[in-house]
Amino acid sequence: MNPFLMQPQRGASLIVIVVMLVVVSMIGAVFVSLISTEGFTAMNQSAGLLAFGIADAGVEFDQYNLAQNVDWYMSTSDPMLVFNRTLGAAPNTGTFSVNVNLPATKLSRKIEAGDATATVYTTQRFPASCPTFPGSVCYLQIDDDIASTAEFVSYTGIGSGTTFTGITHNVSIGGISKAAARHFRNDIVYPVTTLLTALTNASCTVPNPFQITANSKFLSAGTISIYDNTVPPEQEEIIYTGSSTSGNVMTLTGVSRCQNGTGPFTLNAGSPVTPITPDGNAPDYLAEVVSTGTVPVSIAGNAVRIIRKTVQR
Repeated sequence: MNPFLMQPQRGASLIVIVVMLVVVSMIGAVFVSLISTEGFTAMNQSAGLLAFGIADAGVEFDQYNLAQNVDWYMSTSDPMLVFNRTLGAAPNTGTFSVNVNLPATKLSRKIEAGDATATVYTTQRFPASCPTFPGSVCYLQIDDDIASTAEFVSYTGIGSGTTFTGITHNVSIGGISKAAARHFRNDIVYPVTTLLTALTNASCTVPNPFQITANSKFLSAGTISIYDNTVPPEQEEIIYTGSSTSGNVMTLTGVSRCQNGTGPFTLNAGSPVTPITPDGNAPDYLAEVVSTGTVPVSIAGNAVRIIRKTVQR
């Protein structure tokens, strides 16, 4: 056999071997990449679970602190009870940061029927202006029950310290008003907004969407009270488990009407809305705990989980 006839076959075999080596190398690289990706995904999942557990520990920690607090609404800051803590031992170390939002405050000094200012423990998170209301004023309810001793007032601004300015007494909201009156130190001061979605008294039906005028003092989840304009005014207690805000509109989700035996009532758009409600002679106290758990991931970045919980006493 002529040896020169074998040369093309030897060249073709070399090419096949090179191609096979390239293919095997690519498969190996993909395999290594998959192993690395799976490992990174597992690491992320583990860090995410740890971050969630740490965030949950932050909620429990803050609920314990709230239980030791005599009166939430006498806090001079909002959010109140802001904490940062480190938990665990390396390499499973994480941190939680917690703050507690309040839906109301209290008068820190008496207010007379003709006073143009009202001093409270904190004005933080109350809106400084309310452009969607007539005259760009904002509303407050002072005291618990608008059917008896409470009163709606408006304010035009927030002065230095903890004072609402431009107070006007005996304000009518949704056809409801009460005569100007003296209010005493430690009377509760609630933010007031208005209903955007009219409600009917048909079996506590929940409309979709369910919307109120946005107010920065309202909690992202909790309890609200809506008053009708009967004499004396009736109130319906409503629970919502979530919300979203766009511009001047707050849309409530997970809504349950007619809570604690209230309602159902026909409630027109423009009816006054307050966070939390009095049960009998004593108000419910609400606060929203927001806990963020953070765990560093060794490759890059952090795993972060956030838990929000509304607590009541």
